[in-house]
Amino acid sequence: MRKPREVLALSSGGVYGAFTAGVLSGWTAAGDRPEFDVVSGVSTGALIAPFAFLGPEYDCRANRLYVGVKAEDIYCFRSWVTIPFRDSLATSWPLRKLIETQLSQDLVAKIAAEHHRGRRLYVGTTNLDTKKLVVWDLGAIACRPEPRTCQLMRDILLASASVPGILPPVAIDIDVNGKLFRELHCDGGATSTIFMPSGVFEAAAAERSLADPPGHLTAIVAGKLSPDISAVRRRVLPVLSATAEALLYSNTRSELANLAADAHRAGLEYHPIALRQDFLTVEDSLNFDKKEQTRLLAEGMRVGMECRKPGASTDVEPKTLPVEIRTGVKLKRGEPASNVP
Repeated sequence: MRKPREVLALSSGGVYGAFTAGVLSGWTAAGDRPEFDVVSGVSTGALIAPFAFLGPEYDCRANRLYVGVKAEDIYCFRSWVTIPFRDSLATSWPLRKLIETQLSQDLVAKIAAEHHRGRRLYVGTTNLDTKKLVVWDLGAIACRPEPRTCQLMRDILLASASVPGILPPVAIDIDVNGKLFRELHCDGGATSTIFMPSGVFEAAAAERSLADPPGHLTAIVAGKLSPDISAVRRRVLPVLSATAEALLYSNTRSELANLAADAHRAGLEYHPIALRQDFLTVEDSLNFDKKEQTRLLAEGMRVGMECRKPGASTDVEPKTLPVEIRTGVKLKRGEPASNVP
């Protein structure tokens, strides 16, 4: 690995990946987008990561992943009669086919060439057997002269984007001391919504001189940092959904705080980017509506045009947790409150 000076981390977020793709396109249009030494991605960020890694000439392909596809290009719901006997509500064969069209042998060869230059591309999945995050070095895998290399990389990207319960886990065969084991992998966002391997920070901090210009860690969140306030029906599924959403946002903020601390210790300037809190968003992160995707892409491009200019605001909230402190149930004017009757 060459010394990491420009590091990019891409988060999970479903259809909000259109915002991430827009940020990168806007950054390219601004004329100051660097060549990233390291790129990491998880879930929807994993699908964008290879294009972000290979450079601005692939922005259009990343954009088409969101604006140019429909829900039926990603998943196909199963018959309700068979769901109790299946591992997911929908099949992922449309997404698998889409990934096959995007990740060609030629693209794998280009990723391998950049790996030889010292650049690194990482993608995260969740191993259902160990319940832990697995980080895959896609560049190193691309360099392996094996017939299954391209298919393995496709499987990894599919697994990273396979939302548990919605899309089926992906079986990946692992060779351990000559013995084959089959692991089930799913959405990396189940264990980490955004990540960067610790070795990257260690390499950035190694032999660092005060005379060196500061490096940068840019973390792009596909979505907001806090959920929108909405009423929750007192039913099992709405309550479980709201709880899962709260956990997801909380984990994302925690992961960002960890990235900020690691970047500071490694001497990297930390640049978080997220969707502004007052942006009117879609309710379902799996709703691939072309109009909404276009709005998210355009907002991302607006943010990307300004993301690294001095004094620019990316609408990221303060690092303090958004906790409500109440002394009773009678609120004063201006205090936060939900809209639950």
